[in-house]
Formats: sequence, structure tokens, C-alpha cells
Amino acid sequence: MSNQQTLEVAVNGMDCADCARHVQQAIRKLPGVESVDVFLSSKKAVVRLDPTQVGIADIRSAVIAAGYSLPAETVDKPKQKPLGDFTKTILVLFGVVFGAVLFITVVRERLGLFEALTKYIPWAIGLAIVLIGGYPIFRNVVRTTLKGRITSHTLMTLGVIAALAVGEWATATVVVFFMYIR
Repeated sequence: MSNQQTLEVAVNGMDCADCARHVQQAIRKLPGVESVDVFLSSKKAVVRLDPTQVGIADIRSAVIAAGYSLPAETVDKPKQKPLGDFTKTILVLFGVVFGAVLFITVVRERLGLFEALTKYIPWAIGLAIVLIGGYPIFRNVVRTTLKGRITSHTLMTLGVIAALAVGEWATATVVVFFMYIR
């Protein structure tokens, strides 16, 4: 590829590592694509390509076929700036996840907050909290399942359903929270 170009495109609908992998595989199959890096945290794909063989319309079609979308304002323009400090982002994310796990464990086990919540908040309200909070993820799980793919969020959704089935809406809420930070 003599005339290479790098495009940075936003991708809508990705919410887990499996989603990012599906988008990457869909774009990588296009002729003229040299490399694809998909970043879940920024919901972007960086594509190095030969513009004489592939364009933004081809990328959009591949992403849609994979079950995701590009914003309407995406245009065929070269990437202007470097990616930034990806390592710092990962370390901050790791710190937030570790802190959240530690906090939830302490609150649940030591202070008995979950038991108090389930005692004073009716199950129907707890169910509404879980469904409203998890709606965007549950919608994506249904879409990917209908396309014949199982993601980590599919398995976590089964965990939410199991927790709700035994009346543990507070536990289901925690699972939904972890679905957002995964």
C-alpha cells in the first residue's frame, strides 16, 4: 500500500471487549485495510488503509453488518492527532474498578447495606432500578444475541436474571454496575 491514510472513526453501540473485537474483525476483513485498532474506552476505531481501495462508506457498511453504527457526521478525513496516553487510561480504569469492588464488598459484607436496602425498598422498585439502569446494555445484548453472538454481557445479563429470580435486586444492581465498567 503506497498511499496510506489513517482514519479515526467513532463507533456507536460498543459496550464490552467482545463488541470491540467484533468491530475490529469486521473492518479488518475489508480489502485495503492494513491495520485496525478499536478502543472500547473511547468508542473509536483507528484504521490504517489504502484510500484507493477502501473508504468510509465501506467501513460504515462493515460496522453496520457487525451490529454497530457510525455517527452520521463521520466524514472521510485523516486522523489529526496521536492516540494519547493509553497506559494512563488503563491504570486509572484499573484503579476505579479495584476501588469499586473493594467499596461494594465492604458496604455489603461489613455494613449490611444490601440487607437494609432489600428490607426497606420494595422488590418492584428495585426491579425498576435494575431495568432502567441496565436498559442500554440489555438492548445491546438482545441485538447481539439475535445476530448469533454471545458476549460477556450476555453472561452477565443471565446473572442479573438469576439474581432477580431469587429476589436479590441489590445484587443484580451491582452486576449492572460492573457491566458498565467492564
